[in-house]
Amino acid sequence: MKRLVLFDLDGVLLHSQENMRQAWDVVLEKTNVQRPFEDYFGLIGRPFKDIMAHLGVTEEVARIEKIYMTASFDFLSQATFFPGVRESLAEIRDMGVKMGVVTSKDAPRTKAVLAQLDIRFVCVQSPNDRFRGKPAPDHVLVAMAEAGEDPADTLFVGDMETDWQAACRAGIDYVHASWGYGKPITSVPAIENISQLPNHIQNHLP
Repeated sequence: MKRLVLFDLDGVLLHSQENMRQAWDVVLEKTNVQRPFEDYFGLIGRPFKDIMAHLGVTEEVARIEKIYMTASFDFLSQATFFPGVRESLAEIRDMGVKMGVVTSKDAPRTKAVLAQLDIRFVCVQSPNDRFRGKPAPDHVLVAMAEAGEDPADTLFVGDMETDWQAACRAGIDYVHASWGYGKPITSVPAIENISQLPNHIQNHLP
């Protein structure tokens, strides 16, 4: 049986595309970055510094990140939970299954978002200087250790290829959130909306 479900945040629990777009517009206005939002958005799922490296931005990355994060906080009201998130998380909680979050969103914004949910997450992992970000498995492995669960008992729910890669490298099962921001992944189990997740978990129960 699955004893722990780990969620990505943006694109799985949180519909934050407009928040990201507005924050990126501020970056374009206040810095020399000239890459369009679509280039940035296509790389989400990785830590911000990794996205900048992929975009070829090598100078003043810390300043750019601070501008982006500050603007994202200012526009946080533009990010809302996907339909059914609150109800589905409550149902999973009532099944006795632990839940955690493994996200590439920084810790302050993650904390502010999750504070809006009446759900206890046993582990929350955001980018830091100690571990590699997705698609590396580091944060997934740490989350399982914090929750006291093994890979065989854990399920990861993500929407980007980086989520799937992190799950594979951590040795855990993965289900793809088709309502999210990433493309479908061939031969990977997927669900159309989060309300299907409790039944998907139930199918793993004895």
